[in-house]
Amino acid sequence: MAPPEAEVEWQTSEIINCLFEDEPSVGFRCSPVTLDASLETDGNAESDDHFDPVVIADKLRTVADALNDDFAFKAALADLKKAAAQEAAEAAFSSGVEALCRNQVSQRAEVSPEMQLIRASAAFGLYVVKSSPELKERVKSAMNAFLGRRVHSWLIKEGGWDKVNIED
Repeated sequence: MAPPEAEVEWQTSEIINCLFEDEPSVGFRCSPVTLDASLETDGNAESDDHFDPVVIADKLRTVADALNDDFAFKAALADLKKAAAQEAAEAAFSSGVEALCRNQVSQRAEVSPEMQLIRASAAFGLYVVKSSPELKERVKSAMNAFLGRRVHSWLIKEGGWDKVNIED
């Protein structure tokens, strides 16, 4: 019988915790969890009926160390770093624009919520770039993603950017 879903989630969490410990050490550390006899485990012969996240984490660490020199791995890591940085920039940009939109000064009943988002994103983006010019490309990308998510369909419905009155 396979372990229940909650048990597998717990085991996964334990393995990840062990994997990212500052000083890895092999050894049996966790409370025993009985596994189905038909499952192959990573424990030694006398502890086959026990779950040991340290042993599994150490094996994963060994595999990961072997991949560190692989070109495809390095390329994927660079892509991940770029995506993570971009996602953080987009999230920060979104939060800044949302904060501006919540500000009573920027809200006027006669201005649509989409136009408020456009105005706030432009104001926030320009302010960030003026104060931190090195972020220009990230801000441009984050603003583009934000507007694409938040006002793209509204702009289409309105007939495009040229049909929207920015100054109202």
